[in-house]
Amino acid sequence: MPCPYFFPMFVIFLLLFAGLLLTASLYYLFTLYAAWRLFQKVPLHADSLPPVSIFKPLKDAPGDLYANLASFCRLDYPSFQLLCGIRDPHDPAIAVVQRLQQDFPGRDITLVVNAEVIGSNYKVSTLHHLCQRARHDIFVISDSDVRVEPDYLRAVIPPLLTPEVGLVTCLYRGGTDAPLPALLESVLINTVFASLVLVATQVEKTSYAFGATIAVKRRCVEHIGGFAALNDYLADDYYLGHLVAQTGPEARILPYVVETHPGVRTFADLFHHQLRWARTQRICRPSGYFGTLVTYGTVWALLALAVFWSSPAICTLALVTLGLRLCSTALVSGVYLKAPLTLRALWLVPFTDVLSFLVWCASLRGSTVRWSEYTFRVQRDGKMSRVSSPDPEGSGY
Repeated sequence: MPCPYFFPMFVIFLLLFAGLLLTASLYYLFTLYAAWRLFQKVPLHADSLPPVSIFKPLKDAPGDLYANLASFCRLDYPSFQLLCGIRDPHDPAIAVVQRLQQDFPGRDITLVVNAEVIGSNYKVSTLHHLCQRARHDIFVISDSDVRVEPDYLRAVIPPLLTPEVGLVTCLYRGGTDAPLPALLESVLINTVFASLVLVATQVEKTSYAFGATIAVKRRCVEHIGGFAALNDYLADDYYLGHLVAQTGPEARILPYVVETHPGVRTFADLFHHQLRWARTQRICRPSGYFGTLVTYGTVWALLALAVFWSSPAICTLALVTLGLRLCSTALVSGVYLKAPLTLRALWLVPFTDVLSFLVWCASLRGSTVRWSEYTFRVQRDGKMSRVSSPDPEGSGY
């Protein structure tokens, strides 16, 4: 005899999945609208462009480091200073920068090697030392795995010439297709991360920044207490944008995309890198992070097909949700992000969506993250303390 509660519970779960699928479908459609809204903005241009100091904190020398740095030496911009900061005097990145100086003698390239640390985040220590060598009043901070086009500064700098804007940042796409873990991370960047950012540009005021590109006025950095104010934060890029926005100046996300080349080599690296990002998001933006649960339409669709296979309506809705996910991803990547890698690897999107969901679940517990070969505990205010390290002298950059 069937349980008297079976049918009501079945209906409740049926309605729950229908609601999740409808919400995810609307999210995918809204992602397209948000991308259109962001990229329809007319880029600002300026007749007179100020000189810029570009900060490049470096650690280690992956195979594409030279190509990434060389793209900054080929910028079409009147005057800029390229500052490369390294903490370890034996770091192989030093040789890459020295080669860069030889190959681009006409560029102002400065190598800064300084092992002094000012907090738990050693990348911030490097930024602090670079700031002391910066000659110009606009800073552009960019991660070492970023590669740019010659028009990069001409697109990023003009918005900062308006008095009310203190900081700008922009989207980035993943561009690594091998090995497989790096390809998966690139697809995750282009599909999961990009979608969340695009939607955020239309529903909230920007109060954060992304490490792929942060352009900020010197006076804004000084107003928050310099880079030293970020010395113990895990998400230094996020909090730089957050602290600047809190002091009054406006932060903006620009309709411009740079390319990043993830350096993960193993699936363990991929998992820990994604988990670090997820736990950082959970700590920095807890309400928004928990709200992303409804965006995992692929997961809800696959579960619906498995559990409610006998319901034509739910199965149809699940297939429509999957179709919208793939179509919106293809359009956003192809038209706005200019990411052909995603189009070639579109068949991987359901797998990366499931992987992202598993990372989301794993991030709900625990407060430790792995950064490079070191482990840190992250506090509720976003600051971190080192738990373990094979090198007592330090970590990170």
